[in-house]
Amino acid sequence: MLNQEIRIEIRPEQIVTAKAEQKRFDAQKTHNKFNCDTNYIGLLGEMVFDDYLKTKGLDYVWYQYTKQGWDKPDFKINNKTVDLKTTFSEVMWIQKEKFDIYLYAQINKAQTLLKIKGWLSAKEIKEAKDKKTCKVVKRGSRKDYVFEPHFMNDPLEILSATHTKMNITDL
Repeated sequence: MLNQEIRIEIRPEQIVTAKAEQKRFDAQKTHNKFNCDTNYIGLLGEMVFDDYLKTKGLDYVWYQYTKQGWDKPDFKINNKTVDLKTTFSEVMWIQKEKFDIYLYAQINKAQTLLKIKGWLSAKEIKEAKDKKTCKVVKRGSRKDYVFEPHFMNDPLEILSATHTKMNITDL
């Protein structure tokens, strides 16, 4: 199934802010999930998505991980926990499903556009893992599960007022 994308412009000042904030965070943390020069894109995705959500009038909270720790979701939207998985990759990577919704966001190489390409519920991820219908990538002791956007739900569904208030509560 091909989903519609939500396309959100990235402002240059958002990139500068995300890099600076991530650098401050990396200097004090004692655990590195994955050390690379692009660690800031997760925060950048959250910042851009937060600005977008402000324009939609949804009931939501953004939990900035650089200030709140790793145990909270990135967002809570209409009482559902949401982890925004931001990457340059053409697929969504997940290690463990512990929140309600996993939202796949891709940043283009020029870093001018954030595209929300799809989402999966924790239940759908668990089913795919159990049925072995997703790709598994092992790196040492780390195991990632990889999901392609054409197997995901349409991102517009999660943000439409009728869907979020009526159907998403069933996930």
